[in-house]
Amino acid sequence: MSKSTDMNIEREIACRLDPVLWVKLVLEISLHEWQKQFLRAQRGASILALAARQVGKTTVAACGMAHTAVFMPGSLSIVVCPAQRQSAEAIRKVRDMVIKAGAKLTSDNVYGIELDNRSRVLAFPGSDESIRGPTVDGWIIVDEAARLKAGIIDALRPMRARCPQTRLVMLSTAWSQTDQFWLAWLGDDPSWFRLQATVDIYPDLLPADFLEAERRHGEDYFNREYLGIPSGGHMSPFTWDMYARAIHVHVPIVPPGPAFMPPPAEQAVRIANPFQQLKALGGYQ
Repeated sequence: MSKSTDMNIEREIACRLDPVLWVKLVLEISLHEWQKQFLRAQRGASILALAARQVGKTTVAACGMAHTAVFMPGSLSIVVCPAQRQSAEAIRKVRDMVIKAGAKLTSDNVYGIELDNRSRVLAFPGSDESIRGPTVDGWIIVDEAARLKAGIIDALRPMRARCPQTRLVMLSTAWSQTDQFWLAWLGDDPSWFRLQATVDIYPDLLPADFLEAERRHGEDYFNREYLGIPSGGHMSPFTWDMYARAIHVHVPIVPPGPAFMPPPAEQAVRIANPFQQLKALGGYQ
């Protein structure tokens, strides 16, 4: 066996074990630190990724599914988005990646691909009536999870019941304080691996001049899209801040003055009984 062959084998083993190295060497994609943490999450992990807009959510999800498709023959990964067009875009990214890695496709359409090693990556619509059934052993990617109904996650979770190595991922920008993603993000379930990729955590995610221009569109908008802070203002005229202030009991710093004290209780007035005198005179029995 030649030295070059040994090097190729060593490189393949290294890329198989480390998807970040595979993405760098084979796909020639430069990953951000948060994307490296995402791809190196242990198999079987449940991942919540709260990310700003345009920081590579779909790209890193596609990298994970492409790596699994290439190195795990016969595997199945799925991606679910609020709109079928978004799911199709994720499939397109995976297609480009596996082709660049040298894989051959035996099936290729807008909503799914199959490699010659029988691995599949499929796009599912954001409807729980349409996604029940398959057993997934690769990735379950829920993109823009905050915009999907709660029943979607309930339908997806059992897909990995027989495959404990499956990664379940909820990716999203912030939306509201009552959606399924945010409730999970704030919850105390220790099984979720929480990963935040917002511009306050990583200032280098997006250009500073772009962020400054975006901030001029409104603080509520900027907080939601780039800082991961949801709000209720886009769903109701009453924001969560207004609600919190309405139910908050304000305790005065100093005791209230006499003007705020309740009036004293009125003294009882004795009224003479007029019949008492008639009884004394014998005129009342």
